[in-house]
Parts: sequence; structure tokens; C-alpha cells
Amino acid sequence: MSRDGPTNRLDRRLIERCEEIPTDPPTGNYVVVDVLHFSNTVIELFRNGAEYVHITDKRGNEPGFKSETPEARIGGSTMPTYEPEPGYDFFNSPSYVQEVDVAGRPVSMTSSNGGRTVARLRDVLGPDSEVYVGSTMNAGALAAHLRGSDRPTYIVSAGSQGDVAIEDHVGATLISRALDDIPVSTAEREVFRRQVKVAKGPGYAEKNDLRRRDVCEYAMAFDSRTVVPKLTGESLVDVARTATRTGAASD
Repeated sequence: MSRDGPTNRLDRRLIERCEEIPTDPPTGNYVVVDVLHFSNTVIELFRNGAEYVHITDKRGNEPGFKSETPEARIGGSTMPTYEPEPGYDFFNSPSYVQEVDVAGRPVSMTSSNGGRTVARLRDVLGPDSEVYVGSTMNAGALAAHLRGSDRPTYIVSAGSQGDVAIEDHVGATLISRALDDIPVSTAEREVFRRQVKVAKGPGYAEKNDLRRRDVCEYAMAFDSRTVVPKLTGESLVDVARTATRTGAASD
């Protein structure tokens, strides 16, 4: 801590793109941030009751998972009409998955940025490291879960097709600030929300009602969720839900 208050350790935590993940990364907690739209889709799948979210090594493996797990729902690419490609139940959109019945069901999905980053970390990390999924929506809840861990935390902005993604950096900043107990002022919050809204271009949120909701009702809804997705084996589970159930059972 500096004389002026807590110090934001984002510089030492941040990995700016999936492509910058080291081949032999140090042990730690790794948080994958893909705000538009992988992270928020995962969060909403759990919020709507998904049992777990299996992350495939690559797009196209999801039907194989469903053939072995018939009750599963699977996510794929989007059609120009903003519907899932044939054979899939949804695509990466926190708005779209509100209409998909996932309660009590397993889910399988990936994405070209966030899902790929989770798979990459799964391949290169040792057994003493952990992988989480974070976003603007669950920054505070995730930081509360990780605060006090004896492992360092690294925040991976997934990026977009190899480029830096400003919305992922906003999510990373919120998580890091919460870890360091540095409040976000009202003025900063409005600047960050504006950056998220225009990150994919000034007209992105207006091009389709579904994408408008993805951006304005989900990505810009800072600290609105308590879901904490954590990788266990090949799948993400919501450890906040597990903790709640354990606490209820012990009461």
C-alpha cells in the first residue's frame, strides 16, 4: 500500500491477449475476461441453472459431447439472422440464452476468444493453478472469492482475433481494482461503461436488438452478478453456487 492508499496491481497481473500467455506460466489464479460475449454468456448460463459448462478444445466438437450427453445444450456460431447455426441450441449471447432451457442440464460450448483462452490455459497450466471466468458483471464477486488466496492472480484479457480488446481491459481493471479494494468512482464508472458500449464500434450496440441488450443490459451492468465460474477438469462450475449450498447444508 502506498502512502496515498491502496495500489492497483493491474500492471503486474494483466496478460493483454490470449496470444501472450506464456508457454510455461507461473502458478497462480488465472481469470479469463471476454466481455463481449463469452464471459457473460457463461455467467448467464449458470444464473439460469446450468449444471456445468464444458469447454471444447475447438468449435465443432460440441455435437460429439451432446451425442454422449443427450440432455446437454450446446452453443455454436451465429447465423446472419442472429439464430444459432443448425444443430445448436444457442450462440455466444447472454441475451439469447435467456430463452434456452438449461436448468439442471450440462452445457458445452467454446468461442474464438474466451473459450480458446480457457482451453489454452487448460493445456499449459500446472495442477496447482486455477482458471476462472470474469467480466464486468461479476468483478466484485470474483475478487471477493480470490482475495486472500495464497496464489497470485493473473488476469487474461482474451482479446479479439489476436488484437487487444478494450472491453476486456475494462473488465480486467474492475476485477483488479476490487482485488486491491480500490473503489471505482461514479465518474470512472461512467467512462468505463461508455468504453464498453463503443468498444466494437460506435454502431455495434444499435445494429441489432439482441446485441444492444448484450451490451447495454449485460456488459454494462457492472457488478450485477454473483456467479463465479471456475474450471474443474474440462468444465466450468459455479463455485459461488457450491459455497451457498454448502453453507445452507451446514445451517
